[in-house]
Amino acid sequence: MWRKTGVLMAASFLLLTGCIPGLQPDQQEEGVETEENEQTTEEDTVEVSPEVPSLDNYYRSVLQDGQYISGAARTFHRDVMYNRMDLERMSAGMQELAAQEFSQEDYFFRAGQLISSSELNSWLMRQAEDNQAGLNPPLADADNFEARERNNPRPLSNIIEHNYMVENNNGNLELGGMVIGLSMNSIYYFRQENEDGTYGPWLEESISRQQSMEAARNMASQILERLRSEDRQNGALQDIPIMFTVFREAPRESSVPGNFIATGTAAPGESVGNWQNLNEDYVLFPSTEANENHRQDSEAFNQFRDEVNAFFENFVGVVGEGYYQNDEWRELTVDIPITFYNETEVIAFTQHVTDKVEQHFPNLDVEVRINSSEGQEALIVKDVGEESFTHMY
Repeated sequence: MWRKTGVLMAASFLLLTGCIPGLQPDQQEEGVETEENEQTTEEDTVEVSPEVPSLDNYYRSVLQDGQYISGAARTFHRDVMYNRMDLERMSAGMQELAAQEFSQEDYFFRAGQLISSSELNSWLMRQAEDNQAGLNPPLADADNFEARERNNPRPLSNIIEHNYMVENNNGNLELGGMVIGLSMNSIYYFRQENEDGTYGPWLEESISRQQSMEAARNMASQILERLRSEDRQNGALQDIPIMFTVFREAPRESSVPGNFIATGTAAPGESVGNWQNLNEDYVLFPSTEANENHRQDSEAFNQFRDEVNAFFENFVGVVGEGYYQNDEWRELTVDIPITFYNETEVIAFTQHVTDKVEQHFPNLDVEVRINSSEGQEALIVKDVGEESFTHMY
């Protein structure tokens, strides 16, 4: 399936010893934890995960002493992005889009190491006298709190950095490219702190797709200038391509993640250009949105759901998430919760669902997860043009 990502288990390794140029992160500011971002030393062993035969393509990851190298701002991202689905989709999607610029045959993935948590925090804040690095606009000039916030909403929610490493002529890994993900608010949420330390109700201000793109393009130019400064990695980032992806977060109450709306790339020594608009969307089945905007697809899912439910006397909740690209339905992920009775019944039900998947969705990539209170019972995966794969847990 096109959007799958995963962690590859290492069976053997290509060993690359010694320091890796570009592995040293910027010095963390005092008070920021850095234990998850230790620098490589001469004694460290640097490896990359092996190629694993798969229906999908993955980047092989850079390992240090046999361990995955966590991003410098890993915990920070979980704190600033409200919806876990948005964070997961953005992180996975950045790798998918990176493949357009950085071949999976030649480049190895490493979580971002060059922007520290403290620096990232200052970038995400509003620009102010005490924070000139802020990328979000300053408060509006108004008489009250709500007007100051509402008239100048914060379009930028988060920034995620990915590094792409290449092997040089000496057999060492060096930084060969970067992807910077800009996560933009579709709705800006804000509330006022009262004098007693309590907070008022949440308020919100919608931000249009056009506003998101205008802000993202401007911010990408500023970030590029900062990354290519002579003070960062001795100017090493001036000689690599840097891709920017623009992700638009879903509203907080959404049952599906947001989506990518654009990419832009800065070739070595050049400004950000080659902006390309992206058209992707996630749709919940069943839902009013699905009925209104994708009626034929909604009817197909409802028929599938009804036939799945016919297996049991009691109703089984069947929920799906459809992925659309350029207005074309490409993928479907389905969750089916059941009451566990015995293994024989689960096997029979899984066979029944597999048959219905092949009948109703021959031209889609489909993943079905069957769960009970005991945990996941079965997994069904069907890629277009391939036979279904079923795994019983």
